[in-house]
Amino acid sequence: MCFHGEPHTVLENLIKEWEVRVISFEKDSESIWRQRDNLVKEMCARHNVQVIECVSNTLYDPEEVFSLNNNQPPNTCEELRKSCYKIGDPEQPVPKPDLKFIATHLVSTDNLYDPVKHKIPDLEFFDIKPENEKQKECLFVGGETKALDLCKIRIQYEKESFKSGKLNPNLSKPVLFTKEVSLSPYLRFGCLSVRKFYWDLKKVYVKNFNGVKNLYCPVEQLFWREYFYQLSYKNEKFAQVDGNPMCFKIPWDYHGKQDLFLKWETGQTGFPWIDACMRQLLQEGWIHHVCRNSVALFLTRGVLFMSWERGMRTFLKYLIDADWSVCSGNWNWIATGDPEEVLNPTVTFCPVKYGRKIDPKADYIKKYVPELKDYPLEYVFEPWKAPLDLQEKAGCVVGKDYPEPIVDNEEAFRENIAKLQQFFHSEKKEIFETFLNDKSALKPANSNEYKAYTFAKFLESEKSSNESKSIFNARLSINIL
Repeated sequence: MCFHGEPHTVLENLIKEWEVRVISFEKDSESIWRQRDNLVKEMCARHNVQVIECVSNTLYDPEEVFSLNNNQPPNTCEELRKSCYKIGDPEQPVPKPDLKFIATHLVSTDNLYDPVKHKIPDLEFFDIKPENEKQKECLFVGGETKALDLCKIRIQYEKESFKSGKLNPNLSKPVLFTKEVSLSPYLRFGCLSVRKFYWDLKKVYVKNFNGVKNLYCPVEQLFWREYFYQLSYKNEKFAQVDGNPMCFKIPWDYHGKQDLFLKWETGQTGFPWIDACMRQLLQEGWIHHVCRNSVALFLTRGVLFMSWERGMRTFLKYLIDADWSVCSGNWNWIATGDPEEVLNPTVTFCPVKYGRKIDPKADYIKKYVPELKDYPLEYVFEPWKAPLDLQEKAGCVVGKDYPEPIVDNEEAFRENIAKLQQFFHSEKKEIFETFLNDKSALKPANSNEYKAYTFAKFLESEKSSNESKSIFNARLSINIL
C-alpha cells in the first residue's frame, strides 16, 4: 500500500485509524532528512507510540563513530578506519526471518486497500518523461531478489580475482558496459544490505586470496562510502560550498560559461572519452567510477574550472545510484579533496590519454559516440587531428557532424593550476600560521582547523623527518610567502 502526504501527518492518521502502538523504521544517516524523522518521533511521543529506529544503511552507527571523535566526524578515511578498529567488525546481517509462527496472527488488509488511492505511482504521476529513446529502456530491475542474484555474481567475480592474488578487479580492469558487477543501485535503495555484501566479500577473501592478507583491503570502497556518510551525518550543508566546513571556497568560474556547461552535460565537448561517459549517463543512468572521475575532473579543476556543485546536481538527476552524501562527497573530494595532489603540476588530467588507457580499443567510445564508429583507432580519441579526407570518408567531419574541442585542455589545465596555487597559498598565510606548528591542533575541531589539518599533510611532505623544529619553521615561512 502506498500513501501520499507528509510522513508525520500520514502516520498520525494511520495510528489513530489502526490503533498502532509500535512503529519501526530505518535510521536515516543523511542529515537533510533528520527533520522529517524527528517530526515523526515527536508525533509518536504525543500518542504514546513506541519508536524502534534501526541502523542498517551504514556499516556502523554514526553516533558511535562520533562518540569516539569528540562528537566530530572523522576528517580522513584513515581516521574512520581507526575508529572502526576500536568498535570492531560491523554487525553480521540478521538471518532470513521465519514468519510461519506469526502467520496465524496476521490481519488481512484487503478491506483497507483502495486500488486508486493506494496504488504505487508511476513516472507520469511525477510528470517525469524520457528525454530520449534510450531512457525508455529499463536496464536495472529492482528488488531484493534481483539484488541477491547479482550479489552472487559479484562475489564469484571477486573470488576469481582473489585466487589470482588480485584485489578490486573492477578498478584495475573496469567493466564499462555491463552493470552485472555493479551493486551500487541496490545498495542505494536498500535492496541489498551493505553488511551482507561486506561479510560475503570478506569471507570469500579470507578463504581464497592468494597473497598477504589485509582484512580491510577488499572492502576499501565500502569504507569510502561509509566515510562520506559519516562526514555528512551532522552537516546539512555538505552538498554545497557556502557554509560547508568540509569544503574549500575556491573561486570557481561559471560566468559566461553556461554554454560550455550544457555541452559538458549533454556529451558535446568534442572530447570523445568525456562525451561517451556523459552520453551513457544520460541514456542509461549509470557509468563506471572511472568515468565519473573523468567527467568530474573535466568540469572542475581539470579543464572547465566550474564548481563541483553543478556537476553534483547533474549526477543527482541522472544517476540511478546517486545519493546525497556519497555523490556530494565524491564531487567535493575530486575537485579539491587533497591539496597535495591538486597542486602537483605533474599529476595532470588529459581526457585524450586517459581515454586511451581505459578504452584502448575504443569500443566504449564507438558505442556512445557513434559518429566516430568508422574512424581508425589512431584518430578516435583526437578526431580533430584526422585529415579532412579521412573525416569525410568516415562520414564525420569535425565541426559539422561532431563538435570541435570546446577548449584547449592543456592550456586550461595550466591556467587552473595557477589559480589553485594562488588560492591555496593565500589560504595558507591566512589560516595555517596559527596551527601548523602546534601538533596538538592537528585534531580538527572546526572548519579552520580542518583546513589546517588538511594542509599540514600537504606541507609535511616538504619536511624531512629528521629536521629540527627551527629549520622546519624557517622553511615553512618561506613556503607561506
